[in-house]
Amino acid sequence: MVDPNEQGVVVVRGGVDGFAQEITAGRHRLIADEPVSSGGTDRGLGPYELLLAGLGA
Repeated sequence: MVDPNEQGVVVVRGGVDGFAQEITAGRHRLIADEPVSSGGTDRGLGPYELLLAGLGA
């Protein structure tokens, strides 16, 4: 098993309900979700926001 705190390891977990995803990248944690208008619960950044943030990093 790979240590989830290892640099370069990204784990994405989602449930069977809704669109929310828990993202762990090394020791960092994020929540991604769709906005309410798209059927999500708006618990975190949407996919396009994450994409734009990645491009800007």
